[in-house]
Amino acid sequence: MTTSLLWFRRDLRLADHPALCAAVASSDRVVPLFVLDPALLKPAGANRVAFLMGALADLRRRTGGALRVVTGDPVEVVPRLAQGMDAVHVSSDHGPYGRARDAAVAERVSLVATGSPYGVTPGRLVKADGSPYRVFTPFHKAWVAHGIRKPATEPTEIPWYDGELPTEELPVAAPTAA
Repeated sequence: MTTSLLWFRRDLRLADHPALCAAVASSDRVVPLFVLDPALLKPAGANRVAFLMGALADLRRRTGGALRVVTGDPVEVVPRLAQGMDAVHVSSDHGPYGRARDAAVAERVSLVATGSPYGVTPGRLVKADGSPYRVFTPFHKAWVAHGIRKPATEPTEIPWYDGELPTEELPVAAPTAA
């Protein structure tokens, strides 16, 4: 029986999630995971953390309680939890921290990036000379000519993994007064 880990990051949704579709298509079971990364949580304000905790609680509910939430450095946490699994599926991350983190994780596990949380994956549309657009209007024209992808269909049946893997209770983060 094949098992894949779906590592949720910026895209806490089940609909229009190409990485989820790839995980379901390639595995008999899918482990949904979110890593509370101290490097990203430390600079976040209380309101942002409170919003994240609410979104994770909703995602846990929508996965029937299958969502695993673990605190730690993803470079250590993800490979440890993915031991014995076929692949770790993600949406691509294009920020400097995300690229470096994903490269470090990919050295230790099979990391499969499918789709991105953006309307157009960064770097997909470039000028004829291969350089990026710097003005919106030509970029928009190229995007229209390229076409806008249709949303990925939410799988009708998602085989969430129901075995033993660590998870944490979601911290209750109260928003601060504005």
